[in-house]
Amino acid sequence: RDVLGSRGLGDVYKRQGTREPEKEKAAFESIAKDNRMAATAKVNDPQLQAVAEKHLNEDLQAQIDFFGAKFFGKVHVDGKEEEYLTITVTTRYDYGSFLTKILKAVESEINREVGTNVKVDGNGSWTKLGVVVKSDNSHSYMAVAFQIKNPKK
Repeated sequence: RDVLGSRGLGDVYKRQGTREPEKEKAAFESIAKDNRMAATAKVNDPQLQAVAEKHLNEDLQAQIDFFGAKFFGKVHVDGKEEEYLTITVTTRYDYGSFLTKILKAVESEINREVGTNVKVDGNGSWTKLGVVVKSDNSHSYMAVAFQIKNPKK
């Protein structure tokens, strides 16, 4: 017996939500303005937005009860062999000032993955920034991707 009910492609699509350009702009501006780390980021970088959206979609898919209150965020680390690490944090949009609150957690997660001491809060240390916001009927979710120098390179 299928307790959850069959999930068709329509359900999968709905779970990914729709992009919210106005919220993306507001979130980008508040992050770039409030965070000395992102002081050099002048544009919501399209390449990083693509990375952010990919991770947000994956996290939406993985979270069966995503549109309940269980989704608090996840840290993804890409580019471990590159000169720059790309860090993506996915979270509920309501946690607008979440970045400053969770930077320590983000840092320890990166260090766990990369195996070295990465500092994510140095002045101007985020070379690029990409922000994506998606909403379903009841919630908005955000993915923030930024690049920092890979200390191993």
